[in-house]
This record gives sequence, C-alpha cells and structure tokens, in this order.
Amino acid sequence: MKQMSLIRRRSLLAAPLLLGASSMLAQMPRPLLIAVPPFLSPSAALAAFRPLRQHLESQLKQPVELYTARDFRELVEQTRRGEHDVTLLPAHLAGLALSDWGFQALAATVEATPVLILLRQGSVIKTAAELRGKRMGMLGRLSLTTAVASLWLRQQQLEPGRDLTVVTQPSMSSAVISLEQGDVEAIAVTRTQLNLMPPGSPGGQMTLAELSDIPTPIYIARPSTPVAELGRLRRAWHSFVPDPAAPQTVVNSQLHEIARADLQRAARYREVALQQLEAAGLSTR
Repeated sequence: MKQMSLIRRRSLLAAPLLLGASSMLAQMPRPLLIAVPPFLSPSAALAAFRPLRQHLESQLKQPVELYTARDFRELVEQTRRGEHDVTLLPAHLAGLALSDWGFQALAATVEATPVLILLRQGSVIKTAAELRGKRMGMLGRLSLTTAVASLWLRQQQLEPGRDLTVVTQPSMSSAVISLEQGDVEAIAVTRTQLNLMPPGSPGGQMTLAELSDIPTPIYIARPSTPVAELGRLRRAWHSFVPDPAAPQTVVNSQLHEIARADLQRAARYREVALQQLEAAGLSTR
C-alpha cells in the first residue's frame, strides 16, 4: 500500500490552465515533505497538524505536504529510504536514527507523557488480573506505547498473545472507537494521544492503570540535509507558537532544540527499539 497524502495543495495538483502556468510552476519551490506517525486517522491528523503546517509554510515560503504510512513498520522503512525531508518518529526509534543511522536532530516536542490503560465507561473490570482472556487494543509492534504496555502486562503475570488477545489498531482514533463499541475491553494510549482525539470522539473512559512516563516523538531530518537548510528548518520549527487554550500535545507544544536530556530519555529505550526492529524483520543498522 502506497503512503497516503494527508495534505496536498491544490495548486500542485491542478493542471495548468493559464498561459505561462508551466513557467510559474517551474519557479515554485518544491514542497517540503513531512512524515508523521499513524497514531491518528487521516482526517484527525489533517486537523491536528494544520496550525503547524500553516506556520511552516509561512516561515519557509514553500508548500508543505504531510504524509503518513499504513503502519509504524512502513513509516520506518520510508524513513530509512529517505523518502521525506522530515519525519516525526517515536522517541525510541528517533534516538536510534540519530545515534546509528545518521539522521539529524530537528526539534523535540513535549518532554514526556504517561501511558494509560483505559476501559470503557461502565466496565466491570477492576484489576489487571481481570484482563485475562480479554482483548486489548494497541498500536503496532514498533510503537513505544505498545512496548511499555506489554511490559506492564508481563509484570501482572499476563503474557500478551497467550493470556489475552492483542488487537492491533491502525490509529488511536480506531482504538477509542473499538473500545466504545466493545470490540476490545481495554486499550493502551498515552495522555497526549488521548488529548489529540477530535471533537465528537467517544469519551468518559475509565483508567485502569497509569504507567510510567515515556519520551514523546521527535522530529528528525534526513542525513543528506545541508547544514544551511537544517538551520533554516530548525528556526521555522522552533518559532512555532502553540495554542495556549488547547491541551498540550505532541502537535500543540513549544517545539525546541533537542537537548541532551531529550536524547538521554530516548536512549533508555534503545534496546526496546532494537528488539522491536529485529522482531519485525527490519535492519537495525
């Protein structure tokens, strides 16, 4: 399945109809391509990233196109092939990309967010032990949220795939709906992901457990980005002003330089990233 465009500018798609349009198009700067994780549905991502996209277009004076992938595996494969100028990767994978794959640091988002195990409103489940034999919705196997939730289950003497069924969700939007409809009895999400749910999403979920904080996704630029261009991109990203009236999320936060502390938080999950990549049959080098 090909990557799916979330945002495309009509001016880039429309056939030239006016005299000289071909020449004008030739003079337009090429669009900046940004890949984001598939943790939202396309329509939700379109809305969530719109303020940042508009800010970047204003600052960079060039079109910006956002893309997502079918799943985290495809996102990693596309990133390794250098298909996008910038990628927003889960922190554990971004840390590996920066330390081992030659990618360049662009911007950090919020510092950390807790992983939540949620139940639908009115659930009779009261303890982790009562998840035995049930179904839990999680993002793909390369998600840091999934890794932390799986570790927690094992600490509760529950082996994912044996003692309960793990139902892979294409996005957090799908996970929340699956929970509401009773397709799963529990889901694993982060607080910032939950804050990103679009208006009208099912609410009122019950928290069964709040797990440890995890580092949040990081923006990285591909290895071939020239120094001057990297500086230009950093200035644009770091000047983004979040909406103070909206909840703090990965999308709505003060983007800033990736500090040593950010890298240290990501490095704690280096082994998790390596194990996930190996289990998925992907190269770690």
